[in-house]
Amino acid sequence: MPPRNTKRRSNFRRANRSMPRRRIDIAAGAIDYKNPDLLKRFVTESGKILPRRTTGMPAHLHRRITRQVKRARAVLLMK
Repeated sequence: MPPRNTKRRSNFRRANRSMPRRRIDIAAGAIDYKNPDLLKRFVTESGKILPRRTTGMPAHLHRRITRQVKRARAVLLMK
């Protein structure tokens, strides 16, 4: 049952719209633990991994970045 008045109909349409695709400006294959220069773009100065809402990366790439950052830390390529 659709909403009856125009304001509710507008809010219903806005809430149920599809989200725009996130724009990715790096190649997925370039995300590697041996590429610390790229990975440094996704961590703070103190070494914390930036949240996905800040980086704007899709979930599957953010999970890959997180894994590669931790791997780079383990082999001492990053702090």
